[in-house]
Amino acid sequence: MIINKIILLLFILYLSPVSSQEYKTLEGHRGNVNSISYSPDSKFIASADENGVIIFWEAESYTRIYSLETTSNVTCVNYSTDGYFAYTTYDGYVTIMKANNREIVQNFRKDGNCYYVSYSGSGKKFALAYVKEASKDEREKGLSKIFYLDIYGVPGYEKIKTLKLTKPGDSDGSLFGSKLFETYRADFFNCEFSTSGDYIASGNLGKSIPIYSFEYSKFVPPYKGHSEKVNFVTFSQDGKFLASAGKDETIKIWDIISAKSIKTLKGHTNEVNFASFSPDSRYLASAGNDETVKIWDVKTTNLIVTLSCCKF
Repeated sequence: MIINKIILLLFILYLSPVSSQEYKTLEGHRGNVNSISYSPDSKFIASADENGVIIFWEAESYTRIYSLETTSNVTCVNYSTDGYFAYTTYDGYVTIMKANNREIVQNFRKDGNCYYVSYSGSGKKFALAYVKEASKDEREKGLSKIFYLDIYGVPGYEKIKTLKLTKPGDSDGSLFGSKLFETYRADFFNCEFSTSGDYIASGNLGKSIPIYSFEYSKFVPPYKGHSEKVNFVTFSQDGKFLASAGKDETIKIWDIISAKSIKTLKGHTNEVNFASFSPDSRYLASAGNDETVKIWDVKTTNLIVTLSCCKF
């Protein structure tokens, strides 16, 4: 997903009290910043842009320490908990490196557009979200593109499962048809493991949130409640909640045990593209097309602060 400096600010908030008004802007990218990730020890930040540049920053001083030049739009960067760093490109490349010295340990390509990588909390599973053009038979069924999640075991990165997320007859309806898939952003979808690693959820596949159970080796009933497309999903670190950001200008917080939406956060004036819990799961940050980042108190649902792009 295309994001900009305002999302960098969202993650920098993790290093400071929510009430602090002294913000830093990390400058150095030459185009839209698509992804950002903290190292597990919070010492480093990696950010990536549409021009293929990945920048590694020292988190405490916000200084640039290393740049990696690739040849394609970098769509996602992410760290594992056990020493790996992965990134994907729009033209289908997946690269996994050792985080400490950036030595490449895996490099492969998918026949499609790669958008997102995610590690389970234990670091033992690795998920890749990508989109392929529909086959002739699939096009005859009204499908234009197919969404996939490939699941790999770590550290060998041998594929253990492929989840096909697009199917004919989906009740959301708006998922299918060529008009939806004309832009880079419309194709984007993310995937996130639950804290335990027992489930994986996906966003931007219609109004419902598909969730796969590794324990039962099947999809559980999807989370339903948004009135328009879900753009992004993320789990809280305490393992209690899932947050979803929607085109309907809302963020929903779901209880993992009951699988029910327990809170709806309203305040954005355009679709919400992104959400992220603080490490202690007390706060939720959201970012939308209204060019704001909003910080919410998860327990009370109170809006704490709105950060506008005009500050930059």
